[in-house]
Amino acid sequence: MNYQETVILKESREYKAAEALTDSINSMSWNPKKFGLAVSMQHRTLQQSLMKSFVAILHVMASDDYGYDDRNRGAHEAAKKIVESGFLDDIYLPFI
Repeated sequence: MNYQETVILKESREYKAAEALTDSINSMSWNPKKFGLAVSMQHRTLQQSLMKSFVAILHVMASDDYGYDDRNRGAHEAAKKIVESGFLDDIYLPFI
């Protein structure tokens, strides 16, 4: 991603949403299971859109040019295994 693309991305609502989520996660008291349960209480269409975003995150994190070090190596390797398995190829998540 070049500088101009980075500037545009940082101004997007997607970037702001990612920052809000990571700010929430950046706590020792974050509970992933509670987050999952909270998502399950949201509107069904939004759950579908969120899952589509999770799939996109996996593809980005699995990319060979994704920047990682020891702090996020496990996430990169897990994403890579999931993507390379082909499992995501058959997933259909329409906006309904």
